[in-house]
Amino acid sequence: MTWASLFGVFLLSHLVGDFLLQTGWQATHKKHGLGRDPEARRALVWHGFVYTLAFVPAVVWVASESGIGAGVGAAALVLVPHVIIDDGTLVASWVRYVKHVEGTPSVVVRLGVDQSLHVLALAGVALLVTS
Repeated sequence: MTWASLFGVFLLSHLVGDFLLQTGWQATHKKHGLGRDPEARRALVWHGFVYTLAFVPAVVWVASESGIGAGVGAAALVLVPHVIIDDGTLVASWVRYVKHVEGTPSVVVRLGVDQSLHVLALAGVALLVTS
């Protein structure tokens, strides 16, 4: 398994989990799901679970090549950063303090930062798994 092949599978899994399988309720209620709001937490947890299900073929592939521990580790390394990013706090901080956007950022800016962070996280996981 090469980094490029695993990263490609991760990207396809990401698109399925983040766009095709995420429900409208999850998308609209997950913001600040790592905080105290129980509905936001429920939406973020459900999204994280459904998102990770989209990675089952990739995780099975990793496990078949490198062992069950590596497969479970890869799943955890996919899930945890995804949930942190989708909570929205990191994205909002990046938009404000790195991109220096004042006021309410456009959807394009927020989505661009969000998806860039997801892709970077997946690239890192693929690198760890294939090293």
